[in-house]
Amino acid sequence: MSTYRSNTENKESDFANTVYNYDWSSTLFGPMELWDTSLKNAVTLSLHSVFPINICVYPNWIYLYNKAWQPILKTKHPSALGKPVKEVWPEIYEIIDEQLEKVRTTGKGIFYSDCLFELQRDGYTEEAYFNYTYSPIFKSDGSSVCAVFVMAQENTQKVLNNRRLKIVGEFGRRITEVESLENASHIITEVLSDHNADIPYALIYFVEHKLNTASESLIARLIATTFDCDGEKGWLFPNYLPETPAIIDLTKDVNKSYNTYPEVNRETILSSFIKCDSWPLHLLIEEGGHIMVLLKDGSQAVLLLTKIPLDEGRVLSAILICGINRRRKLDEKYMEFLKVCQNSYD
Repeated sequence: MSTYRSNTENKESDFANTVYNYDWSSTLFGPMELWDTSLKNAVTLSLHSVFPINICVYPNWIYLYNKAWQPILKTKHPSALGKPVKEVWPEIYEIIDEQLEKVRTTGKGIFYSDCLFELQRDGYTEEAYFNYTYSPIFKSDGSSVCAVFVMAQENTQKVLNNRRLKIVGEFGRRITEVESLENASHIITEVLSDHNADIPYALIYFVEHKLNTASESLIARLIATTFDCDGEKGWLFPNYLPETPAIIDLTKDVNKSYNTYPEVNRETILSSFIKCDSWPLHLLIEEGGHIMVLLKDGSQAVLLLTKIPLDEGRVLSAILICGINRRRKLDEKYMEFLKVCQNSYD
């Protein structure tokens, strides 16, 4: 084990101690006592920084990082420490290796802004964005680059927020075109079709009924969708969707039961999903709010209900069905965005 310690007056964190006490002799670049002074100084600097930093050491780009870097790794921590980058990030290794080699061979730093990576760090392929910079760490004699100093800031939520605000802005821009509720539905699906990163598809059903009347006939009509339509075959729905007829008699679903499944393969369980052969429109009208559905291929969809008062005690239930981006977790901010889209009827 290494006996090297930082001379900083601040008390070392538990993770800094973990790094200092790591059995570096088991790695390709040997015990810390034998490291070049410039590398040891860079490690000390990173471990006492509150900014996310990792250091990739040549050859094999062995991975070191500080405590602030752990949220970037998610489930890859703590096993990533001391491992080659190829083992830590196999899904993006070719990209990282090319960038690291560029810094090593040129001796010049590089900077990237809002760079997209598809990461496997939370049980699924995740869309993530970063601002980051690579800087060379030269050997003490200046002869060559012995490592690369990486500073990064994840700005995924900022990118998502900007992307989603564009959709909201487009809804606002087209509000003057609205002539009827049906026309508004077509505008909503047109906007979502043009900006489909977060809502890859959408369907809108209308159900007209009386308030607090359980005995009446409930007919759902498909008003608009982002899917293409063939003149002879009708709408072209993928086979992983539940049954999606243009007209549905919801009275047949009054006593229908559904199996629920918690989302267990991602970092946070938001709620339970249901599996179904047909869209649970009647259940949504009864319970209100929203319902999350787990589809045949493992993807997800959310049904959201808006009740619009009509005349003579009647109400129109507008049901917006949104497909969920497979590369993003359905978290609270995602749900807030879906509800903003739902509120377009207001």
